[in-house]
Amino acid sequence: MPKFTEAEKEKIRLDMMHTAHQCFIAKGLKNTSIEEITSSVSIAKSSFYVFFESKEMLYLDLLVSEGEEIERRVWPKVEQEKDVREAIKIYLREMSDALESSILTQRLITNLEEYTVVSRKIDPQYSLTKTLRSIVPLMEFIKKNKELKTIVDEEIEVISGVIRACLAMVIHKKDLGEEIYPKVQEIMFNAVANQLAI
Repeated sequence: MPKFTEAEKEKIRLDMMHTAHQCFIAKGLKNTSIEEITSSVSIAKSSFYVFFESKEMLYLDLLVSEGEEIERRVWPKVEQEKDVREAIKIYLREMSDALESSILTQRLITNLEEYTVVSRKIDPQYSLTKTLRSIVPLMEFIKKNKELKTIVDEEIEVISGVIRACLAMVIHKKDLGEEIYPKVQEIMFNAVANQLAI
């Protein structure tokens, strides 16, 4: 097994993540081989495990990275809005836009087979903490506004479920019709914000 300096390891790891990201988007997890990923950086297949525990963990690392980027883009805009109704609408719009441009995350949401493969091959506790961590800021936002009595008196999980169900609409964009989708989305977001905000 070749030895890599820390700098080499970091560069190889980032290059493999870049290649894997492109392959996973184009072909999915199942149809992307470890050899494809390692050959892009001229290392042996066996060396893959120096960098990643498994192909599924690499996939999850990429999802976590996308999730962190989404959080950085969305939450500052939400938090600067003082009116809870407007903040909910901003969250829904920004998250929808972010999900549309985060192709790997969207692929996992829309492809049940892919989700099953990923979740079956990794430690469920790791999966839960890593993939659900992006929901934490939403739960905190809801909790804070419940305490301020600016949001309906309902269980936090129910309010979060309503908001997340709204975001799942991206899966049905083609079914709804791409030409009317923005209007459907806007009406839905307004209705949800008006229903949740006091």
